[in-house]
Amino acid sequence: MFGSVPIPRLEDQPYLCHSGSQAGVSCSFQLQGPARTKILPYSHLLCIDLLGDCLVTLRYSFADVEICLGRDFPGRNQFIDDLANFRVSLVRDCRHVKIRVVSEQNSEKSEVY
Repeated sequence: MFGSVPIPRLEDQPYLCHSGSQAGVSCSFQLQGPARTKILPYSHLLCIDLLGDCLVTLRYSFADVEICLGRDFPGRNQFIDDLANFRVSLVRDCRHVKIRVVSEQNSEKSEVY
């Protein structure tokens, strides 16, 4: 007899892809404390930097998004592939993922979210 495998709820997933795993035009980042969402267009993405197994930096023309993946993050390689192909629609700050958005304003002062 097979054991039951719980199906995770969408709101419990560390990231979601656009429907049909198609490329999208933007990616949303759900941040905690205070709760807020940043939506950044893929058209401004310059590159994706990988540092080791845990740190992913998305370099946009106006901001950097630092994503720190926990050691227990499921599907790291698939996540990187989905990001590189613009399929990720939402990344959540959660137990497996920590997100930091640093945006550069026109002034010399930068803003951290």
